[in-house]
Amino acid sequence: MSKRRKALITLATLVGTFLAALDATVVGTAMPTVIGDLGGLPLYPWVFASYLVSATVTGPVFGKLSDTYGRKPIYLTGIFLFLLGSVLAGTSESMAALIFYRTLQGLGAGAVQPVAVTIVGDIFELETRARVQGLFGAVWGISAVVGPALGGLITDLASWRWVFYVNLPFGLAAAVLLALTLTESFERRPRRPDYLGTSLLTGGLVAVLFALLGDVPPAWTLALALGGAAVLALFVLVERRAADPVVPLDLFAERLFAVAVLGNLAVGGVLFGVSVYVPLFVQGALAGTAVTAGAVVAPVSIGWPVGSVVGGRMLLRSGYRVTLLLGGVFMAAGGGLLLPVGRDTPLLYIVVAVFVVGLGLGFTSTSYLIAVQNAVPWRRRGAATSSVVFFRTIGGSFGVAVMGALLSASLGARYADAVGRAAGGDEGLARLLADPNALLQPALRDRIPADSYAELAGVLAGALSPAFYVIFALGLASLAAATLFPAGSAKSLVHMEKADE
Repeated sequence: MSKRRKALITLATLVGTFLAALDATVVGTAMPTVIGDLGGLPLYPWVFASYLVSATVTGPVFGKLSDTYGRKPIYLTGIFLFLLGSVLAGTSESMAALIFYRTLQGLGAGAVQPVAVTIVGDIFELETRARVQGLFGAVWGISAVVGPALGGLITDLASWRWVFYVNLPFGLAAAVLLALTLTESFERRPRRPDYLGTSLLTGGLVAVLFALLGDVPPAWTLALALGGAAVLALFVLVERRAADPVVPLDLFAERLFAVAVLGNLAVGGVLFGVSVYVPLFVQGALAGTAVTAGAVVAPVSIGWPVGSVVGGRMLLRSGYRVTLLLGGVFMAAGGGLLLPVGRDTPLLYIVVAVFVVGLGLGFTSTSYLIAVQNAVPWRRRGAATSSVVFFRTIGGSFGVAVMGALLSASLGARYADAVGRAAGGDEGLARLLADPNALLQPALRDRIPADSYAELAGVLAGALSPAFYVIFALGLASLAAATLFPAGSAKSLVHMEKADE
């Protein structure tokens, strides 16, 4: 295959991956306008959860299908589903419809993300693959930063509906480009879809996420959490006996794969945690704007590609463990720098902390991805790659949900008490301050007296502190996982493939 064709295929997969990753965050800044138009505030969290859950659950399924039917038809199917969901989401007339169409988008993303990186793993040799896969790591970092700002910009200049419509021309271009450039030759082996495993996985994840995100009584929260955990345990038992499981549990017998899964759970939590809660801190506690918040988090998209490129070259000489340890150190260090932030923290300090986290994400994500792809044969590479992406998304979904639950628990009563003091008997001001969203919108924030804002912003800053502790803990978890990774050079760690052949 010529270099030009490889470059065009890589471009097509990068565009598709960027759109799928971007939609996990781009809707965030448009949602206040959506709520004002469609109503349904209690359903707000599910606009995000429905997308992440459907993308997470179907990723391994599509990865396995790509091993059976080829990467190209599965990738194009994913693009079609994603664009169909995008167009329908833009036409939504209710929150229920929007959530349904976001789920359809997520189904497409579940095919696009893992199959895209698998295609690159197929067409490049190890040395080149390590460098090219760094671009996919950069796409995740850039999308996490660009998404919120782009969503706000499109909503302000056009309409929230164009947040979805804008996907159409880029998605079509990626599909046409891949259809014209990628050719495959392989032996097709029919497989029976694991419907039971997929259903159990979906039900368990939804129940646990609902326990974290749903506004339900404590007894229901406990019941949902325990029920979801029980269903997920049953899923593991079913998968152990399935002829063609959704998640290839036999791969967990290999230390390399098991450690990669643990590491990616932490990577996902750190990535989404920083992307969601650092901007909230900057805009709410430090009186920043959406532009300020985006600028402060932007160093993730600088540190990530730097770490990916440098790490991709280092692992060829020093092996995976060194780059993984380095990535874990950077993530833990960046998370540690976020722990003491408060209302007097300079923005430059936060910028440095976020950049250090980005470096860690780049070193770690690239190394895990290359290690797994290099250790399995072609016929299992799709399933193995999609499983890695699956657990990174799981880590992000649950990490953000846990941080959100801690924020709500910490903010609730303290914020209500602070509003009473800050309003000083002024009923109009009390109504304005009752919604913490007033701290995030400059137009409303300007109507709040300086002393009142200072008190409420201090409460918000304190309530966000647990989220930063979770990010720090996940950084330490990544470092701990790296110490467990097998030693050896990148070319020597192919024992999974040799054992399988």
